[in-house]
Amino acid sequence: MGRRAVPPGSVLDHMQLPERYQLVRRIATGGMASVWCAEDQMLGRKVAIKLLSEAYAHDDAAARRFKREARAAARLSGHPHVVTIFDVGTAPGASEDAPGRAFIVMEYLAGGTVADALRVAAVRREEAVRWLREAASALDYAHERGVIHRDIKPGNMLLDCDRVLHVADFGIARIGTDDTITRSDQVFGTAAYLAPERAVGLPATAASDRYSLAVAAFELLAGERPFAAKPLAEQARQHLEAEPPQASVLNRELPAGVDEVLARGMAKRPEDRWPTASAFADAVERELVRGSALASASASASASASASASEAEAEAETMPVVRRRRRRPDERPGRSSRRPRALALAALVAGGLCVAILAAVPGGSNKTAARTRNVAAAPARPATAPAAHRPRPHAAPAHRTTTTVTQLASAPTPPASADSLEARGHALMVGGDYHAAIPVLRRALAAASPVSLTYAYALFDLGRSLRLAGDPRAAVPILWQRMQIPNQTEVVRTELQRALEALGQQANASGGASAAPPGRGPRAARAHGRGDHVVPGAPGAASGGPGSASGGPGAASGAPGPGNSQGD
Repeated sequence: MGRRAVPPGSVLDHMQLPERYQLVRRIATGGMASVWCAEDQMLGRKVAIKLLSEAYAHDDAAARRFKREARAAARLSGHPHVVTIFDVGTAPGASEDAPGRAFIVMEYLAGGTVADALRVAAVRREEAVRWLREAASALDYAHERGVIHRDIKPGNMLLDCDRVLHVADFGIARIGTDDTITRSDQVFGTAAYLAPERAVGLPATAASDRYSLAVAAFELLAGERPFAAKPLAEQARQHLEAEPPQASVLNRELPAGVDEVLARGMAKRPEDRWPTASAFADAVERELVRGSALASASASASASASASASEAEAEAETMPVVRRRRRRPDERPGRSSRRPRALALAALVAGGLCVAILAAVPGGSNKTAARTRNVAAAPARPATAPAAHRPRPHAAPAHRTTTTVTQLASAPTPPASADSLEARGHALMVGGDYHAAIPVLRRALAAASPVSLTYAYALFDLGRSLRLAGDPRAAVPILWQRMQIPNQTEVVRTELQRALEALGQQANASGGASAAPPGRGPRAARAHGRGDHVVPGAPGAASGGPGSASGGPGAASGAPGPGNSQGD
């Protein structure tokens, strides 16, 4: 294959790249490599070429580590949220004395990085949650294959033209099955996202990557990093000793429940953190959804209260007002009170005259006089009857109180809500008690609305719990049902693949092929001899299916984006 030298005067004028690549412009320069946008003239598409820095041209260990990046990334290129590797090689020097330079050709992503998005504008919450899910899916995929990134940060999360995230820069990644090249006392990674155990020189683990992801999530949601001291050594010390601030204090729009999720993600001890990156991302999304629901309910209640108060005020305005009669200036106090008394006295006098006149009427005088005498002779009735003659109140039967207590004790308790059941089942699953989680999650499914996120979460947790409990046959139809809900599809697809693989392993152990779930068509089969199960009628549901891998032509086409730092 022919070689094409770069234009004279360039930093690359002492080396040659394969002739098919025509350099367009520099994208970024890092401490160990530079990244260039180039045109692949053979396939007619733009690519990104990562070139080992000239300072490391004579460093064999650096060259080996650089090429190891290509191997690590190539093993993960089938994942839709990992940058795809197209080519790797060593570009010879322009002369015999000039050293060769290792290079990697990867897909070109024109949308910049998440770090660029944070710098230029506030990131919408929906977009931050989606990016977090996509990064978590890529990390779990890498960890399952023994690859640890060791430098997770927004600058290594690249975006394509559709703002879909791809994790890049495995330049300091460690493959679990390879020997470690770097010295044990070297610490690689960015101080702002460094896990505490890394700050003291301990080796990186999958939990270290999840810590860095939690720091990046904190920055996406709160708008700033949890630790930002200067110099960088002080930042590393903060990660080791200081507790992170509350994101809901820095961003008042965040619900308080997110703080606990982020705090667990940034726990000082690796064993106290979330078991997977996807579990962390799911918990963040769940708390944000709950917080939004509570905020909406509170706003509705406030609006109702305001409306009720307005109605009460309007009703009060229409009611007649009783006004006190004003006293005339010439009226003396107490005069108005004497007038009713005078009127009452006049009424009594008039009554006496009427009695006298009636007594003088013939035929009626005796009856009227008798009635008058009887009334006058009747003794005064006491205001209250004597105690002996006062009627006793009817006492309640003795058994009435007992019956009431019994009824209260036997009253049915209100059924638990779908949210509380799903949260309880999720906690049991995360704690490893899968058999106890299964019935709780089934109850959550029965109580949840099929169009709610709670229903989707319960389906996934139930399918995962069934698989981990050793029942992949029951897990597969549950996870297939969950695949029909357009939410976190890649995470669900990965879990479905695991269930299918476990089902195949059970079939192999029993000496026969396992049947597909009832009602799902013929048996699940291996795809293309790679051991990937597919479910008939589920396009792209398993790894290796149509549309399951990125990296096709045009995957990263588009106009170059400013500030695209596809390097370090």
